[in-house]
Order: sequence, then C-alpha cells, then structure tokens
Amino acid sequence: MDVSTLLFLAAIYAASATFSGLSGFGFSAIGALTPFFLPPQLGICLLMLLSVFTQALSLGSLRDEMRACNASWQRGFLPCAAGGFLGLPLGLKILARAPAHALVPALGALLVTYSLYSICKPKSLALPARETSLGGALAVGTIGGIVGGFSAFPGSALVVWNGLKNVPKEQGRALTQPFILVMQLIALALLACSQPALFDAPLWSLFAMAMPIAWVGNRAGLAIYKRGSHVNFRLLTLAALGVSGLSLVLKGVLLT
Repeated sequence: MDVSTLLFLAAIYAASATFSGLSGFGFSAIGALTPFFLPPQLGICLLMLLSVFTQALSLGSLRDEMRACNASWQRGFLPCAAGGFLGLPLGLKILARAPAHALVPALGALLVTYSLYSICKPKSLALPARETSLGGALAVGTIGGIVGGFSAFPGSALVVWNGLKNVPKEQGRALTQPFILVMQLIALALLACSQPALFDAPLWSLFAMAMPIAWVGNRAGLAIYKRGSHVNFRLLTLAALGVSGLSLVLKGVLLT
C-alpha cells in the first residue's frame, strides 16, 4: 500500500470520526469511500471495527448524559434494538438479492432530501412531542435494521425519527448511539462466523494504524457537540446527515 493511499484513508477516517463524534452517527456512511482504496470485504470490515471503536468512545464520554436520559434508554433503546434484530436479516437478504449500486444511492438521495427539507421546513411542522410508543420504537428499530443490513447505516432511521419529533440532542444520542453500536457488533459477529479469514493480520494492522486518527477526530467532534446549543446541534446533525447521504450517492455512482 503506497503513501498516497494511506493519506487518503487517514483523511476519510478523520472526517468520519469527527462527524460521528459530533452527531452520534454517520461513520460508516462518510467512510463509504474506503472500499475504493481497499478490497471491498476488508474495507467494510475495517469500517465496522472503527465505527464500534468510535461509538464506544462517545458512549464512555457521554455516560452522565446517558444516565440523565435513563427513562428514554429503557423505553426507547431496548425496543429499537429488538426491532433492529428483526429487521437486520431482511436487510441482508435485500443486499444479497438487489444490486447495491441501486439501493445505496437511493438511500443517499432520501437522506439528502430529508436533511434539506428539515433545514428549510417551518418549525411548527413536527410530530407530537409525546413519548414514543412501544410499537413506534419497534417499527423505527426494524426500519433501522433493514436499512443497516443493506447499507451499513443503521442509525439513519432513528436520526430521521428524532428530527421529526424535535427530540433534544441528549435524548437523541441516548437512543441512536447504542443502537448503532449493537447493530455493528451483530454485523461483525455474523462476518466472523461466515468469513473468519477476514480477521487476519492485515485487518488488525490497519485497524491499529487508524485508531489514533479516529480517536482524535472523535474527540474533536465531541468537543463541538458539547459546546453547541440544541438548535446548532440540530442543524449540524442535519448537515452531517446530508453529507452522509451524498457519500452514499457517490458510492453508488462509482460502483456502477
């Protein structure tokens, strides 16, 4: 691997970790260019490992905020995770049967459209602010599992739902980040069982080299997050969602 490839990968992971630390999601989507510099299976596996690493860092740094949202954790995260367990196999089936070059850019276009719409829409246009029902949380989690199965971006459904309900940033992260972490761990477990040869020395060497870059980016994103207001966080999150969507569109176009 030449120096220019390593520099491109470093830039991708730095940007991915910063956005992930800032918004709580989007590492895999922004890092979608990785398979263009590495063999696809190796690149995707590396992305999942780094996503788990950055999510774990963020959860550790935000544990006090997570405790403050304990009621939402119990009422929202667990049903969402259960829905994700149900939806993930269907998403993997879609990935196996439908061409990725059609699915991935379609999802990206939806995310870009939603982010632009949400930034421009009137503040009065939103879903009721009452607590999400058990059925609603299961449904959102199932959609997230399906989307995560064919795009490696399971947090998108929760981000859209939180935006529609104008959920405060602390509560939104308490729901979204552990959901992404659990879904990525499941995906890694499935990969380890089905393709154990992927977890060899080259993968762990690249992971070890990328960890410091991801750590610095994650710290920078968290610092911006903690200093921003709810309004600023919402705008930054929507911008990150739009950038994530653009990266998925680019990924789909380049795959054709």
